[in-house]
Amino acid sequence: MKNSLPIIFVVTLFMTLGLTLYLINQSEASDEPETWSSFVYTNGYNSGRYKKVDDFEDYPSCRDYSLEKSAENGQAPWECGLRCRFDSSRQGFQCETMENE
Repeated sequence: MKNSLPIIFVVTLFMTLGLTLYLINQSEASDEPETWSSFVYTNGYNSGRYKKVDDFEDYPSCRDYSLEKSAENGQAPWECGLRCRFDSSRQGFQCETMENE
């Protein structure tokens, strides 16, 4: 009986830690739909000027739109970003992933 109290305490501690980590992971999971944004850099990547269009359902539709607008602007560079949001500390958009293929 003397050794059972520390064992119960350690088991309870690990169970509490496990539950806490599980709940943190659940709250971090994104329930947002997958949306893509098109960025067409009409003056080149380093200019800071781009044309942005949101709410594409998938990468191929974003890519097709970007290629079309790129051709209209003299083969301007372009990218498609997944789940983009404005980051005020960086003064620009940050995306989970950016693709250009």
